[in-house]
Amino acid sequence: MELFNKGEVQSIEDILNDRDERVYVQNQLSRKYVDNSIVIIKLNIPGPIKNNSNLHKVFVSGVNRFLNRVDNTKIILNWNKPAGNTCFIISELSANDVKERAIDFENNDDIGRFFDIDVIAGGQNKSVSRTDLGLEPRKCFVCGNLAKNCARSRKHSVNELQQFIQQKVTNFEENYGGK
Repeated sequence: MELFNKGEVQSIEDILNDRDERVYVQNQLSRKYVDNSIVIIKLNIPGPIKNNSNLHKVFVSGVNRFLNRVDNTKIILNWNKPAGNTCFIISELSANDVKERAIDFENNDDIGRFFDIDVIAGGQNKSVSRTDLGLEPRKCFVCGNLAKNCARSRKHSVNELQQFIQQKVTNFEENYGGK
């Protein structure tokens, strides 16, 4: 499965517009589902191509694997756009409980590391972070240092990051058939 050879190249403006639209939907959901947790699932995809049929397949597999860890959830909205895939979910579980499960998925699932799962306490519209739970910030999947430091310094090239992701997804496909 080739992940990065096809797709619509996205500009910074495209990515920022997508982020703004996500924030708008998040705000709407937080007002509507004040007694629920709002979960926003995205893929961390380096480079100008953020989506294609193969990346969408990885996304769907990951969302399903995450949902197997979280009870009492309902998918509200699912985007498959050139700027990337996004799934908006509500859960009856507390935001802290959902975030703990999200972190477990991101840290321990074979493809979980390539996902970014934001959890918002409905009504408060406040995101729960790893540090809110007394945990360390996200680690770089290539070298294990703090991810934000590697991203800021551009320690790893887009090609290096894509090769790492490609290899992990290929192994996942071989072991699980994408499920």
